[in-house]
Amino acid sequence: MKRRFGIYLAACLTALSVEVATAQAAPAAPESPVTLAVRSADQAAASGLDALAKGPHEQFHRRAVYQGGVPGRKDLFYVSYDRTYQGLPVIGGDAVVATDAAGAVLDTVAAPLGGLAVDPTPTITPARAAGVARAQLPSVDEVEGTTLSVLAGGHGTLVYETVVSGRKDGAPSRLHVYVNARTGAVEGSRDDVRAGSGTSQWNGPNPLSIDTSDNSTVDDTRPGLRCVDYATNAPFTKATDSFGNGNATSKETGCADVLWSTQKQWEMMKTWLGRNGIDGNGRGVTVKVGLNAVNAYWTGRHIEIGRNNANQWIASMDVVAHEHGHAIDQYTPGGAAREAGLGEATGDIFGALTEAYANEPAPFDTPDYLVGESVNLVGRGPIRNMANPSAVGGHPNCWSSAIPGTEVHAAAGPLNHWFHLLAEGSKASPTCDGSTVTGIGIQAAGRVFYNAMLLKTSGMTHFRYRVATLTAAKNLDPTCRQFTAVKAAWNAISLPAQAGEPTCVGVPDDDFTLALDPASGTVEPGGKAQSTVRTTTTSGDPQAVALSAAGLPSGVAVQFTPSSVTSGGSSTMTVSTTSDVAPGTYPITVRGTGSASHTVTYTLTVGGEPPADDFALALDPTAGATRPGGTVTSTVGTTITAGAAQKVALSAAGLPTGATAAFDPATVASGESARLTIATSAATPAGTYSVTVTGAGSAVSHSSTFTLTVEEGTPGGCAGMPAWSATRAYAPNDVVSHNAHKWTSTWYSTGAEPGAPGSWAVWRDEGAC
Repeated sequence: MKRRFGIYLAACLTALSVEVATAQAAPAAPESPVTLAVRSADQAAASGLDALAKGPHEQFHRRAVYQGGVPGRKDLFYVSYDRTYQGLPVIGGDAVVATDAAGAVLDTVAAPLGGLAVDPTPTITPARAAGVARAQLPSVDEVEGTTLSVLAGGHGTLVYETVVSGRKDGAPSRLHVYVNARTGAVEGSRDDVRAGSGTSQWNGPNPLSIDTSDNSTVDDTRPGLRCVDYATNAPFTKATDSFGNGNATSKETGCADVLWSTQKQWEMMKTWLGRNGIDGNGRGVTVKVGLNAVNAYWTGRHIEIGRNNANQWIASMDVVAHEHGHAIDQYTPGGAAREAGLGEATGDIFGALTEAYANEPAPFDTPDYLVGESVNLVGRGPIRNMANPSAVGGHPNCWSSAIPGTEVHAAAGPLNHWFHLLAEGSKASPTCDGSTVTGIGIQAAGRVFYNAMLLKTSGMTHFRYRVATLTAAKNLDPTCRQFTAVKAAWNAISLPAQAGEPTCVGVPDDDFTLALDPASGTVEPGGKAQSTVRTTTTSGDPQAVALSAAGLPSGVAVQFTPSSVTSGGSSTMTVSTTSDVAPGTYPITVRGTGSASHTVTYTLTVGGEPPADDFALALDPTAGATRPGGTVTSTVGTTITAGAAQKVALSAAGLPTGATAAFDPATVASGESARLTIATSAATPAGTYSVTVTGAGSAVSHSSTFTLTVEEGTPGGCAGMPAWSATRAYAPNDVVSHNAHKWTSTWYSTGAEPGAPGSWAVWRDEGAC
C-alpha cells in the first residue's frame, strides 16, 4: 500500500523556533539518502504503517538495506525487516519498506499474516526436533542449528527450525525443517538447493581476460569469488596466469568459464541494476566444477557445476549466471521464491541479462533467450525457450491455476514468457490473449524485475510478482510507460489483475542515453577497431535510434551493425582506416537520433610503423565512488598484443584536488596486472572526475579512463580517514576512524561498531588519532 503524510504547521513552527534560537549556528551537514531512507523505514515499521500492521507482541527488526532504481540517475531504497513474536523469530513474517532518496515512503509490503496467538513454551527438546529433522534426509552431512520459532499461518505454530545439509536422490540438499515444538510433527520444510585469461570452449573470443589472484582461480578483487575442483575443494594453480585449454572436458577450463561469466554478471549488476556483488554487499560465492551429474545446483552456500551427456562441464555463461541468479534470489528480501517456476525463471532472467551485457559474438554464447543451448545438456539443444516456452518440452506459455503444481523447470514458462514480452515485445513471441505488446528493452526490463525482487517477502507467488513489478515500474518511471508495458505483458500471459495492485497516471516523455565500450581505440594505417554502442531507455517507451558518425578524417570510415537499434539495444561500430591515413589522434562524434539526439565521442589513435612489441591496457572496474577521505580500487590489466613482454610503467592523471593514485606494483611486465588505489582526502570536492591511467612501455603507451565519483558527505576524522558507517560493508584491511581512534578491519562486517562489545572479532584498534 502507498501512503504519504504531510505535517506542515508543526514543522514550520518548529523550524521557526530553531531558526530564532540558533541564528548564528553553522548549518548542519546534509544527511545521506541511506540515512533518510532507513529513518523513514524504521518509523514506518515501528508504527505498523499500512501493510506493516502488527499485534501487541510483535516487533520488526531491520535486516538489510538494498539500493535499486536506475544507477546514476534515480536512487530507490528497500529496507527489509524480520518479525518477532514475544522475542521469537516469525518464519514468513518478513516485510519491506520502499523509499526514495529523500526518505519518502513509497510502499510497504509484508507477507500475508493473520493475528498471531501462540504459547511460546515448547514441550519437546531441541535435540528431539533435530532428530526428526535429520530423518527428512537419507544422507546428512551436517546439522547447522535448531532455533525455536513461530511458523506463520493462521494464529501461528510454535516450531523448531532445524537446518540439515546432505543429499537426497543423488542431489545436494540444504533443508530447513519445521518441527512442531509441542507434538514433534513436521509442519513443513524448505530446501535452499536449486538445480539449475582463460581459454574456453563456450565463451569467447579467446583468450578471455579474467581476474585471478596469485596464479590461481581465485578473484580477490571480488571477495568470496573462487572456482575450485569439486574433488579436492581447492582452486587451480599454475606457474602462469593462463587457465584452460579450450576443451570443456577440462575442469580447469570450466573454472576459466566460471570466472569470466561471473565477472561479466558482476559488471552487469553494477552497471545496469546498481547491485554490488552476488550477495548485494560486495561478495561472491564459491563455485565447484566437477559434479558427476547432468545438472548444476545452487546449494544455499555454493554452486556446483556438473556435466552434459558428452562429459563436458556445463559452465556456459547462461548456466553460470542462472545458478548465481538463485543465489541473488536468496540474498534479496524474502529469500528464495517458493512457488513452482519462480526460482528457475529468476535464474533464466539473470542468464539472459548477463548474455546481453557480455554481448559475445558467434559462435560463442551470443545474447538470446534460450537456456543451455551451448552446452547441449542432454543432446537435444536448449532446455528452455523464454520467447516461446512451449517450443521446448511443451512447457506452458501461459499462466493457469495448474502452474503451482507443475514441475519447477517447466513451471518457469509463464514468468520467462512475461519477461521476454516485457523486454522485446510480442513480434517474435506469441501472446496468450492475442494482444500486441511493445517491449521496453532488456536493460529496463531487468531493472523492473530486480526492483520487484527488492520488494519480495516470504512465500512469493506469481500474483504477488505482478503487484511487485507494477509497483517497481511505477517507482522507476514517472511517465507510466514502463508500468503500462509491465501490465500488458502480465495480461498477455493470462495472469489476471490482483486486488490492491497500483495504478499509474503520467506524462509521456521518451528519452534514451548513449554509451561506447570502449570509448577509444588504437590502430595502424589500414587497420580496424571496434566498439559497442550501447543505448538505454531512460524514460517513456523504447524508440528507434539511428546511429551516425561525424568528424571523420580522410581515410577513415565508420560502419554500424545494425545502423538503427531500439533503445535498450546495442550496435557494433567498426572503424576502418586506409593504408595512407595520417598518423594522429582523432575525435569521432557518434550520434544517436530518435525523438531526441545524443552524442558521445570515440577517440581514434592511428600510429605510424607497428611497434615490434606492443600491449593493451584495461581497467576493471572502470568506475568507482567514495566519499571525501575514502578510497577506490581497480585492477590494471595488461595483455601482450605483439612481440615480447616489456616493462610498463603506470601513472595516473586528472586526479581531483587532494586525491592521490598509487599502483601496486608501479611497474609491470606486459601480461601482468597491478592494483590501482585512488585515495581522496577530506579536502577533495564532490564531483565526477575522469582519471587517465597510462601504461608507458619502451616504445609505445596506452591509456584507459577511470571514472571517479566523489560523493557528498562528511569526511572522516583522523587526518581524513573515512568515518565508520553502520550501513557500509567492510572487508579485511579496510581502515576507518571512529571515536577518535583508527581501526583496521580484520574480517567482513556490516553494522559491527568498532569498540563495541565483541567488535574485537572484526576490528583492530590502532590507537588514538
